[in-house]
Amino acid sequence: MKPYISIVIPAYNSERTIGKAIETCQTQDYPHDRFEIIIVNDGSRDGTEKIIKSYDVRYICQENKGPASARNTGWKNAKGDYVFFLDSDCIPDRDWLSKTMAH
Repeated sequence: MKPYISIVIPAYNSERTIGKAIETCQTQDYPHDRFEIIIVNDGSRDGTEKIIKSYDVRYICQENKGPASARNTGWKNAKGDYVFFLDSDCIPDRDWLSKTMAH
């Protein structure tokens, strides 16, 4: 069985990019029952929360403490054997998880 992976994405005022980041994570070619997506909203003041809540992801909200704190919050709540970090404006290739885990 493949290892379970947690993808942690910190988000701050990311309404323009967070949806695409989530969608590209959801379409990874890695088995979908073997990874979770955790979005940590770092006190956004725009429509980021509404967009995140429209997806099937684990959602954590905290007051604004910066991206390092948001990553740590996500990591501490991760269930994965491995934790991957992605910025809210990144668009990973469809084989990002499977290629990385092959190594």
